[in-house]
Amino acid sequence: MDKKKEHLVIAFSLLFVALVLSYAVTTFIPAHEQKKAHQGSSGATSAKKLTDLPKGVSSFDWDLVLVNKWHKKDKEIDFEKAQVSGITMDARIKQALLDFQSGARAAGYQTQLVSGYRSIQYQKEVFSGVKKNNLAEGMSDEEAEKKTAAVVQYPGSSEHQTGLAVDLAGRDAFEKYPSLEAEMDTFASQKWLIDHAADYGFILRYPNDKKQMKETGIDYESWHFRYVGVKNAQYIKKHNLTLEAYVEGLKADNR
Repeated sequence: MDKKKEHLVIAFSLLFVALVLSYAVTTFIPAHEQKKAHQGSSGATSAKKLTDLPKGVSSFDWDLVLVNKWHKKDKEIDFEKAQVSGITMDARIKQALLDFQSGARAAGYQTQLVSGYRSIQYQKEVFSGVKKNNLAEGMSDEEAEKKTAAVVQYPGSSEHQTGLAVDLAGRDAFEKYPSLEAEMDTFASQKWLIDHAADYGFILRYPNDKKQMKETGIDYESWHFRYVGVKNAQYIKKHNLTLEAYVEGLKADNR
């Protein structure tokens, strides 16, 4: 083979390799990135295999209803309502909440029930109010929206509308932080509530963990407790799970 033909063969070979690499880049890499993007926008990205799950528990149980930005409820949920200290909630958790507060009193801590059930309309007002405050601090509309969404769920994606979530604080912690702030957990009263919530069927819904914040879509809230039942709460606490991860684990076990 003369040198001219040899050079042509090498050139065509390099062109073929370049075409193959180009095809791989344009076909396989975007698909991979698309998969990553999809996973990053859906909370808990993969169902962790859970073992020794509580018996008789299903992801369809009323006390495990999952509401977040990826699982919205655009219509009001129908349930019997009851009140504790003027705060409305699902009647099925009233006694558990009273027992929780009673336990705190027995340990020497007075509590303040701040919030419970919120309708979708009320959630709209809460979101709008927080965003308005952020705008008043000089944020752009985009910045105000983002900061608001980090601490307040969009209407339809707040589990307060389930009637199963309550904002509960140690009274001394609430007196110092009446607008509810994460630093309330520096008070012994709030620490007690966090440590003993599972004994009464509640979990700290939005933990102080970056990975778990991605799963819930909400920053740490030391005051937000969610009723899931004693068996579920104790399992979630023992295995350091979010409600999202627990529900996904139950589904992975065909429950």
